[in-house]
Amino acid sequence: MATGTDDPPAGTADGPGEGEDEVAPTTIYDLMPAQRGSTDLRRLPEISRQALAIMWRAARGEFVLMTALQVVSGFGIVAQLVVGREALAALLRAAGTGVRLADVAGWAVAVAAVTVAMTVAGVLQHERQEILTDNVNRFVEGELLRVAAEADLTAFETPGFHNRMQRVRQSGSRSLNLVQGLSTLISSGLRVAAVLTGLLVVQPLLVPLLLIVFVPAWLAASRRGDAFHRLYWSMTPADRERQYLAGVLTSRDTAKEVLGFGLAGPLRRRWEALYEARITSLRTTANRQIGFTLLANAVIGLVLLAVMLLVAWLTIDGRLTLADAGVAVVAVAAGAGGLAQAGYAVGSLSEASLYLDDYLAFQALLPRMRQDRPTGPVPDTFRRIDVRGVTFRYPTAEEPALADVDLHIEAGEVIALVGENGSGKTTLAKLLAGLYRPQQGTVRWDGVDVAGMEPEAFRRRVAVIFQDFVRYHLPVRDNIGLGRAEALDDLPAIRAAAAAAGVDDVIGRLRDGYGTMLGPEFIGGTDLSVGQWQRVALARAFFRDAPFIVLDEPTSALDPRAEHELFDRVRDLLRGRTVLLISHRFSSVRSADRIYVLDGGRVTEHGTHAELMARAGTYAELFTLQAAAYSDDGPSPSE
Repeated sequence: MATGTDDPPAGTADGPGEGEDEVAPTTIYDLMPAQRGSTDLRRLPEISRQALAIMWRAARGEFVLMTALQVVSGFGIVAQLVVGREALAALLRAAGTGVRLADVAGWAVAVAAVTVAMTVAGVLQHERQEILTDNVNRFVEGELLRVAAEADLTAFETPGFHNRMQRVRQSGSRSLNLVQGLSTLISSGLRVAAVLTGLLVVQPLLVPLLLIVFVPAWLAASRRGDAFHRLYWSMTPADRERQYLAGVLTSRDTAKEVLGFGLAGPLRRRWEALYEARITSLRTTANRQIGFTLLANAVIGLVLLAVMLLVAWLTIDGRLTLADAGVAVVAVAAGAGGLAQAGYAVGSLSEASLYLDDYLAFQALLPRMRQDRPTGPVPDTFRRIDVRGVTFRYPTAEEPALADVDLHIEAGEVIALVGENGSGKTTLAKLLAGLYRPQQGTVRWDGVDVAGMEPEAFRRRVAVIFQDFVRYHLPVRDNIGLGRAEALDDLPAIRAAAAAAGVDDVIGRLRDGYGTMLGPEFIGGTDLSVGQWQRVALARAFFRDAPFIVLDEPTSALDPRAEHELFDRVRDLLRGRTVLLISHRFSSVRSADRIYVLDGGRVTEHGTHAELMARAGTYAELFTLQAAAYSDDGPSPSE
């Protein structure tokens, strides 16, 4: 797995280190980062550049329109000041000289027109911002899905990887802060520029005093953003647990057990406790920020008071005309609001940048994954698989799931893996299917190390159905056709696969046949029995049309008669293909060409059924115990 650090990813040819080194890439990332100085204004250009790049890629049309509307609003402020000053001057002249109302009506119309134009621009800007935000959300989540789609299975066994994805989802949900922060910064920046230009003309002395307003707003917002980001970072594991509990309480798949065991109350109380802890932490953090925010606003208020008193003194002293004083008052109010908004916008961008950093770090995994991914070709032939000295340990486990495993599979054979729960059967199946790479040892396909082959190309040569197969809530034809997605429209082949799995008659009785939606949560959807679902999954494996098929407990949900009939037909159904079969039912594996017995992650026995029974070892013991359930005496190990 590519991890975005300089450490070799777990399972690569370089191999992992000992102890924590194997999981260090994700663990290191998951530690709380050091204080990053989010109040550093020197980061603002880079933050803005990254935000602009995301918005440009996500929805350039909406972004261009938003920017144009902001420019209109900025120039509208200038127009308001200019037109307002002239209108006020005209009104004062009219009051002093008795000029008719018609002489100032034009200026009144101009003021109204500018105000209406700015209002319309503001409304349009608000509406387009909603669309822009959704587009940014979609873009961020799409990038998450791109990375997740190319991560290997080991990544999904690592809590740190899930924490990363959770934070990227938070980055997406906080894209509104990114959009609003940059949008506010642009619009307030234009407004401030317009106001300051007007004040420079009216009275330059007001400008430096007014600029002080920016500082406390920026400091308050930046401090708040950093505090809340660090809080959300620390709450990621608890948030994931809380969301998991909510899923358990609302999922159809878990509802029967939740109701049957009366778990709704205990699980909901656990959910409530996690949420209460979250809200308590939020309240504590928010309370810490209130004092600083109040202080910042008090400073802003004092600055405004000082500026207004200065305007009054300059007017009384005769340095400002009444018209200029009126413009100055309006400009100071607008400018102060704009500067405060700009300060808070910079703070909001600083906060958003912390989530943006999480997103960019996660996104950076993609080129690393592609760089580390093997690119070797997959042999066109398939004659033999050799497993030599394979050892594999899960990232969060202390002991290896497999240790020094050897086996071989010849083309056309049916090979069985048996052993007690936890013996490593499914882990070995995943290695043979190319879903994991061993930390030690090799898996060779016709003499070529699978670890050097392009993974996706190799996986196209393998069909895998696990005991916990996925029940896709999609039409029946898609449930089967996804076994070979590029041939999803080949309905005759899908029907043939369904017939091979013995589920064609069941599908024919459904309301819309192969077009029936599976999943009663959806309108028009229906459900199947567990055994029928398993046959659909088997049909998906048959439709894959791969030379090597891995069947992990493929008949666990079938009744004994159906299981017996299916295994009697396996060799005919899969003629010319190689089958790796995992089953707890020894009657299903006794006809295999060769049986491997796993115990504690090691191969302890292998041979035919007759050979293993004659050896009177673990296989014979397990077979005898299982057979005893169907007979008072049961067969003897030597039978």
